[in-house]
Amino acid sequence: MHKKITAEVDNFVEEFQLESSVIPGSEIVTSERALHCNTTTSVQPNVLLRTGVFTPIGRRTPNKYVEMDLSDDLRDLEICQTEGYEQVTVKGEKLNVETDFKVWCGIVLSFSKYGASSNTINLKFSEFAKSCGYPSRRFDKNLRRQIGESLGRIQSQKISFLRKGAVKGVHTGMLLKAEFDEIEDRVLLMADEKLWDMYRLDFQVLVSLKVLEKLPRAEVAQCLYLYFVALPENPVPVSFERLRDRLQLGSSVKEANRRIKLGLQKLESIGFLSGSFARKGGETFYLVEKRYKQLNSPQKG
Repeated sequence: MHKKITAEVDNFVEEFQLESSVIPGSEIVTSERALHCNTTTSVQPNVLLRTGVFTPIGRRTPNKYVEMDLSDDLRDLEICQTEGYEQVTVKGEKLNVETDFKVWCGIVLSFSKYGASSNTINLKFSEFAKSCGYPSRRFDKNLRRQIGESLGRIQSQKISFLRKGAVKGVHTGMLLKAEFDEIEDRVLLMADEKLWDMYRLDFQVLVSLKVLEKLPRAEVAQCLYLYFVALPENPVPVSFERLRDRLQLGSSVKEANRRIKLGLQKLESIGFLSGSFARKGGETFYLVEKRYKQLNSPQKG
């Protein structure tokens, strides 16, 4: 067994290489298929799951402004292909998984339902909150405040498309405009039509919000779920270095590794993931054996 693990680690290749397949932990869909979002699942571009767009933040940690280079991940966008943009950066407040990812799922679902004829939609707060996966018993003043603040953080995500060595560029955002009218109790959302195809990249992943519900107040485990659900079938060993880069924890390597290991063990305990740990060249790797869409891993319990 040890020789097998060592051989797999030795054959480590870029884990971002995607294959046209359906993985056990999720469903990968191509642009030829319709997007089927609902209140328990959300279709998300792989780039948003594999990169540090949504990260663990912590309830007592002040929000931070971050900048990420996503040129490699977004180079296939139509705007890059037609206009020759080579550099794509995202700047804005850090987005958490506990609230911001749910609200983003609500945005995706809302535009998938109402965005065919216009890039601006206006809907009742209750409908939008339901699209975010919140039950009606949570529709109180506190939730309205949380969603309003989250819309502001998401709207802060500025995306810049530039040509290397040139002045010409385009500056837009994940969400151009977000309004929450407390008196009318309605939400207005505006998206940039230039980015419609961001939702139709070659590979997208069906994310289960029910899995996230199994991980309350466990943002590291939640982010690890988003990362592992987006990997192709039979993924190569994943290094903790890659996971540290994905999570952006801001702690020491030793502490980050400890939290990552606990997060992976949490995913195993709820029945989503089975695998093993290995060491190679002073780094820890996680070897994925299987992912379970219905949380029915034999390791569960």
